[in-house]
Amino acid sequence: MMQRELPSDWLTGGVLDAEYKRYILLAWLKHVERDFRKVKIYPGLGNLVEQHRALQSFQTDQKHWHQKLRGSLKGLNFASRRMIYEHFTAHPELQSYLDEVLNFAIPQIEKAIANGRNLYEIVEDHLYLEPLGIQPLYRDEGYLFVYDESLKTVNNYRFSKSNIIIDDEPHVRLKTHPVERVKKSLNETFEHMKVRLTKEFPDWPNPAVFLARMSYTFPLREAALPVAKKRLMQALQN
Repeated sequence: MMQRELPSDWLTGGVLDAEYKRYILLAWLKHVERDFRKVKIYPGLGNLVEQHRALQSFQTDQKHWHQKLRGSLKGLNFASRRMIYEHFTAHPELQSYLDEVLNFAIPQIEKAIANGRNLYEIVEDHLYLEPLGIQPLYRDEGYLFVYDESLKTVNNYRFSKSNIIIDDEPHVRLKTHPVERVKKSLNETFEHMKVRLTKEFPDWPNPAVFLARMSYTFPLREAALPVAKKRLMQALQN
């Protein structure tokens, strides 16, 4: 059975057995790669990047912690060719376990991240974002039209951009809310669609509207929409 989610304590919780941890990791990566084969990039790619960042941070902290436990250099054991430190209390089996798992896990995750990013670039190459009509001065709220040229379908979203603070650092958040999914007809242009939505939602009389065109069909929530949102974020910051 494939591991759909990697437990947050998979490295430090439960049985501390390196072979078992490799099994857990590979089961999760197998599930992520299966999604990648369907061009379902998210949430897999985001989870991979987050896990990679966490493991690298853990590895760095663990090395610093290991150095602190050693204390100052006390002498040398010429027979074993090992340095002798004061207050060295690190458990050698625990140290070996962590080193083995981290040295295995980090390259495996990096390989999966590379595959996910390659897929992301393919979706980017087939998705084009353009402003629709005259843009207002206020562009923190508006509409995002995601148009699949192959299926002739349009998924329309209301978007809002806001500034938030995470860990005392400023970040920009872009939220989208689905409005409708319609079949694109020859009689209704995107400009007509914009006017219609403005009448349906009069609280936004002059919204910013962006059109994301897909020349190839990709999974909407797992690929097309995340790429369109990133393109939109870049456009709003220019």
